[in-house]
Amino acid sequence: MPTPQFDRPLALKDQVYRILRDRVRQGDLTPQDRLVDATLAREMNISRTPVREALQLMVHEGLLDTTTRGFKLSELDQTEVGHLFELRLLLEPTVAAKSAMTSDRKGADRLVACIAQASETADDATPHRFNAAIYRFFEILTSLCDNRVMAQSVLLYHDRLAQLRAHMMASPKHRALAAQGYMSVANAIAAGDAATAQEASEKHIRIGITTCRTLGLMSKI
Repeated sequence: MPTPQFDRPLALKDQVYRILRDRVRQGDLTPQDRLVDATLAREMNISRTPVREALQLMVHEGLLDTTTRGFKLSELDQTEVGHLFELRLLLEPTVAAKSAMTSDRKGADRLVACIAQASETADDATPHRFNAAIYRFFEILTSLCDNRVMAQSVLLYHDRLAQLRAHMMASPKHRALAAQGYMSVANAIAAGDAATAQEASEKHIRIGITTCRTLGLMSKI
């Protein structure tokens, strides 16, 4: 494993957190993998303290569980997936509407470009580039929302859904369907149409719910 290049102005624990979170987002970690602070510290060529602090932060956020052999990805059961999608329905359409009302039109246009990029990767052999573009979409989307608590909540539960996304987006068909839904949201936001953005977001999430149920990944909500 190559030694990561750290940006020194950012605290080491925050940099380690970002690296590990990105591994979760990309689906590089499975619930069977174990994260050991000493091993990670050697790989990154840093002390164990910032690694352990980053791991503990991810435990606090519900992304990791502690075990007798280190840390592991917190597994989602069907009930929790249903609860997370229920939360998506409560928050995301409102965030989309708020983002459509922003005066930052350049930021809104970046949403469209981001989903266009995701669409171009839909047929890749792996979903890594697609998932990276989708996470970038949510980072831009939430940056346009004036409710920071709501925005942070959206980013956090999408990290919780990373393992589900890695499973679903392994299919190019599901990637194309997801890109289509996100593009509808992005176009409405770019047009400054809050009502359509809210409607498009809710429709997209409900399609995701139907897909999860079809695949046996979630219970009823």
